[in-house]
Amino acid sequence: MKKLMRAPPGTPSLQWRIDPAFDDYVRNRTGDGTVMLSDGATRDNDGYYHFPKIGSSLDRGNVYFGGSVEFRAYLGVLSLRIADPSFHVTGDVVRMFIVDDNAPAGTRLELATAAIEPGRSGSVMLDLRLTEVGSELFFGKYPAGTPLASLSILLPAPAASMAVTEGAH
Repeated sequence: MKKLMRAPPGTPSLQWRIDPAFDDYVRNRTGDGTVMLSDGATRDNDGYYHFPKIGSSLDRGNVYFGGSVEFRAYLGVLSLRIADPSFHVTGDVVRMFIVDDNAPAGTRLELATAAIEPGRSGSVMLDLRLTEVGSELFFGKYPAGTPLASLSILLPAPAASMAVTEGAH
């Protein structure tokens, strides 16, 4: 059995199981299923995928990660790639975007959303749910609203909150 790598201790990364049932299905039930990791993504022995943090935009509530996890099976008929995930906070919603391989370069699609308290920052547990577009990536097998694996993320403080804090003595 291949030894799986963990992200080095202290490395800022997104640690996410994506969808354990789908992962198990591709790896163990399709006969020819593989999961390919690239661009810094790793998987640990507990089934968590690690995407390295590549930046954040404090004034806009955005967090960006790199790396790619590609699920393939049935001679490539099933092909789903989760690449360069990013999280964008607007009010009480966190939107998760990934690279859209079927569109012009730089195009991103909204994979999932999660509700949060407005203005929330710091460490937040997100209960992600597939969007309509995210459902299409799974060939409609998982309808919009289907939960994905939860994850914890460190969200930057909104600019308005930071301005108030900076002026206080």
